[in-house]
Amino acid sequence: MRGKKIVFLLALCSVMSCTAGCGKADKAYKQAMKYAESGKYDKAVDSFKTAIKENGDKAEYFIDYGMTLNHLGEYKSAIKQFEKAYQNVDNKISRQNNKRLHYGEALAYYGLHQYDKAKEQCNMALEVTEYKELNGDVYATLAMSQFSSGDSLGALGVMDQMLKENKKDVQGYVLRGQIKQSIGEYDSSANDFLQAIDLDDKCYDAYFGCYETYIQSGQTDAATETLNKLTSMHGANAQDKMQIGRAYICLEKTDEAKDILLESQKGNCAEANFYLGKIEQSAGAFEQAKDYYETYLEECKSEVTIPQVYGELAGCYMEIKDYEKAEKYLEQGLAMGVTAAYQELLRNQVILLERMGNMKEAQKKAKEYMEAYPQDADMAKEAEFIATRVTKK
Repeated sequence: MRGKKIVFLLALCSVMSCTAGCGKADKAYKQAMKYAESGKYDKAVDSFKTAIKENGDKAEYFIDYGMTLNHLGEYKSAIKQFEKAYQNVDNKISRQNNKRLHYGEALAYYGLHQYDKAKEQCNMALEVTEYKELNGDVYATLAMSQFSSGDSLGALGVMDQMLKENKKDVQGYVLRGQIKQSIGEYDSSANDFLQAIDLDDKCYDAYFGCYETYIQSGQTDAATETLNKLTSMHGANAQDKMQIGRAYICLEKTDEAKDILLESQKGNCAEANFYLGKIEQSAGAFEQAKDYYETYLEECKSEVTIPQVYGELAGCYMEIKDYEKAEKYLEQGLAMGVTAAYQELLRNQVILLERMGNMKEAQKKAKEYMEAYPQDADMAKEAEFIATRVTKK
């Protein structure tokens, strides 16, 4: 959901927190916010607890603590914090706080795959007319909740309303394009991605989304042309070079990809290591690939912008039959909560358990996976196969 905008709110919330009084509570809260804004959520927890212990009357303390717990994947605990923050008072600040906590609860319920409750909280947040800058994130969460519960048309309706209210929401066009792509509305999907690029020619998600849409619809020339626009960018910095390297990988120009990714790496772009790892992994060089992936994790520290790295690392370690480390990385990835990699990590968890011969646990995880993603036909077949193995044992 809208990537870094969610990290976000913690920053937005800090503006509202300026009304907090002085003293130990205020100091602890400010420290917690610094930790949270830099992605050090584990460290933020203790400071939030101190702030709340010293002053349990500040709604923003509970809300921002809940947001931090969401980032840590501790959704049930997050919901408890949001519930403590609710204010049955009709004034502007209370309404704004209530809007934020409803959004926070929506994220938590989405993480728990309780999509009806997530939708309910989103609608409650949208009923609050103040704090309109939050609406984009709320609409995105509502749309993803609709989509995840199998209501693609409902999700598109939400995105239509969102973009009606804000015709310049770049990430809104990207998300609507992704939803359309998933249901085969390829021409309309491509138009949304192109609209995003028109608004921001460095919206890289839009380039890659458009590329995938053209590939899926058999328009290979248009797909190539889209990424050629990206690779022709001039005056690129390290981050831009990393994205160009990604494009070369898609275009199967491995040598060009490696050269520009190494330049990006020299420019201290941590993500370049991830894509260098992808190149090595595709070539079957799993030892080299895992080294790049682990370098990425070391360099990005706590701000992991590509959660897929945990799945790729697990895959490398599975290939070299180091199942213990594969399991460790899957657990780390899943601990990030619902990310773009979450579904793949859950799938890999089932595969790992199969390879380890733990069919009973694999059956349990496959069942949990199917409850969350009932439309995955491939995993449904895999679950049937696992069931036969458990029965035989």
